[in-house]
Amino acid sequence: MIRKLCLVIILLLFSIGCGLAQRQALMRDKYPYYPDHIKQAINGRYIVEGMNQEQVYLAIGITLCKSSSYYKGRYAEVWSYQPEPFTGKPSGGTFDCLQARQRVYFENGRVVGWDNM
Repeated sequence: MIRKLCLVIILLLFSIGCGLAQRQALMRDKYPYYPDHIKQAINGRYIVEGMNQEQVYLAIGITLCKSSSYYKGRYAEVWSYQPEPFTGKPSGGTFDCLQARQRVYFENGRVVGWDNM
């Protein structure tokens, strides 16, 4: 039992470390070249239309729930988020995707809209 718990903790720390390394690489390599309004959105932890998926990841984090749906009559990729308790800020994490509190809609890899439930 303890061995399994240790293994789970090690895997969790590894995945968090990989995510942080990916974020740091994006911030170092791509962030300096983003337009000012995109940088402001990333720094403020919010999204704006036209952001690409990397920029959304930098602004509000990675999602564990990706799906496809229709948004305003057009086919879109959907990233779903569950806000953190008390802060209301989005977070990845494990939750029932159908109970998402925020959805971000992408068309051709760019944000075309979002909704907050």
